[in-house]
Amino acid sequence: MMRAPVYAPTFTPVEAYHARFTAPVGPTPGNTVGNALIAGKADLLHLDATRAAIQAVTDDTAGRARAVQDRAAMLDLVANHAGLQGGAAVAAQPSMLGELARIRADGQADLATPDMAAAYDAQIRPAFDDASGRITSHALNQALVERQALAELTLRDAQNSAAADWRDPGRFVQGLGTVQSLAATHAGPAASDTDRTAAVRGAVGGTVAQALGQALTAGEPEFAAHIIGGWGGSLSPAAYQLAVARVSQARQNQRMAAVFSQAAGGNPPDNPTTNVPPDNAVAIPAPVGAAVYPIAGGTVTAIDGAPDNASIRITHPDGSDATYGGIGLAAVAPGNMVTPRHVIGSAGPAVTLQIATPTGAPDNAAATLQSAGGPAAMIGTSDAPRIWDPPTLIDRIAARQDLSEQDRALAANLGQRRMALDQTRLAENDLAAGRTLATMASAAPGQFGRAEDLPVDLAANLTPTTLANVDTALRGAAQTPFGPATDNPTSLRLELLQRRSPGQFAQVNLAPMVGAVHPGDLVRLAQNQAAIVSGQGSDDPADHRSAVLDAMARHEFITGEHLPDTILPVISDQATTLLRLNQTEPTDRQAIGAAVADAIQSQRDQP
Repeated sequence: MMRAPVYAPTFTPVEAYHARFTAPVGPTPGNTVGNALIAGKADLLHLDATRAAIQAVTDDTAGRARAVQDRAAMLDLVANHAGLQGGAAVAAQPSMLGELARIRADGQADLATPDMAAAYDAQIRPAFDDASGRITSHALNQALVERQALAELTLRDAQNSAAADWRDPGRFVQGLGTVQSLAATHAGPAASDTDRTAAVRGAVGGTVAQALGQALTAGEPEFAAHIIGGWGGSLSPAAYQLAVARVSQARQNQRMAAVFSQAAGGNPPDNPTTNVPPDNAVAIPAPVGAAVYPIAGGTVTAIDGAPDNASIRITHPDGSDATYGGIGLAAVAPGNMVTPRHVIGSAGPAVTLQIATPTGAPDNAAATLQSAGGPAAMIGTSDAPRIWDPPTLIDRIAARQDLSEQDRALAANLGQRRMALDQTRLAENDLAAGRTLATMASAAPGQFGRAEDLPVDLAANLTPTTLANVDTALRGAAQTPFGPATDNPTSLRLELLQRRSPGQFAQVNLAPMVGAVHPGDLVRLAQNQAAIVSGQGSDDPADHRSAVLDAMARHEFITGEHLPDTILPVISDQATTLLRLNQTEPTDRQAIGAAVADAIQSQRDQP
């Protein structure tokens, strides 16, 4: 028979249930809630550590970032300081170091946490030390450079001072001693004896060479020879040989220059009594061959006794006369106009001055000379440029029996070169003054009526012959109420020359053309000359007139025919009129050439 099932309760007894949910006194490994609390606490502790690590990394990054920023500022300071030289770098060093310290202090003060400051300091300290060292090193180097420059400047000043005393042997020797001492000190204590000796010799030798050059420049070859004899041993062998050669050449040039001046001054008269000045004349001491200037402007009215012991009479605007006697070689001709800045001749062995009033009565020459500025206003230097009489001067040199044939040849060669140089200088001044005068006269026609109306400096730069021609042209223009016509033969001939030979045209002195050429033509000629001289070339308009002149110049160049100046205006006018009537373009060269040829032929057919 079946047994009844045994009943098994499915609930937990009250005691056990109570025990399960009653909190224990403390967590134990066997308690579930305790385990949970232990695990939670561990998680919290791990999270705090993570947060702390993040904060540490953040602070380190912030400190490093600020350090990078400030390191860049420090590098800029170093670069700025490196750009300073000499005393500027030395003077700026304290402020630069102070700025470095300020950048570092500001960086540390701006950081919020000790970790930031520690990271910043760890990064910035090497950069700060490097920047400080580089600034200090650069300042020290520049201080040494400054000291070196000062030492060199001191030595150079001593050399200049010693060389300047070349005329005084005692002071020159004393100056060389100073140079020697400074050069030895400048070499430095670490220099070897050989280097120090070389430095001293170089400094002394440089001073001797400088003194030698000054003596030669001053025209004192004998002093230069004395310097070589006393201190030539300080020069290098090559420098010594060069110095000897220079002194020898200078001595020779000085001898030849003396021969040239003596030839310019002329020979003394055979009869000594002719050297005695008249009672109403004053004798003027002057080196033979020196330039003689008039004490007042005027016109040369007579030259007597040329070429030896000549006298030059100059008539002044008020009618008075001044006669300059004892002239070795005249540099003017009768009819020339002169100013007090024109050389009228070379001084002979005895120069005299006589003054006559407008009535012809003798006047006090000494008082007149004194009121004009004294002898210095009348006597110049031997090398003043002047207009020469080359054949006479060369003949005088060739006649010197006290010279060797070689010396006569050398003196003649020197004289020819000197005269050619003077003519070039005078021609350049004359040409430049002529362009200026042409521009002024064309800008204000009638402003000048005679040479005396010209500005003093402008007149003085014109040669006496040109000045006389200008005066003639101005006076002629003043007597002609309407002035010269445009495109007259003179201006057209110059424009043809401009087209055929620009260089030759640029050297034509326009000053004598003032008054002889229409002002409009004159200004065009002056402008074209200036353009050619400056390298720009003349700038002619593209019109019928210019095209006709081109064709006329081309005709002369190709055929070799020199068209008479008198028919140039007619040819130009006929051809220009024909082209205008036919409405020919200025660029139609063939038609223009044909028109010019027809105009030339029509003039040939004239009886």
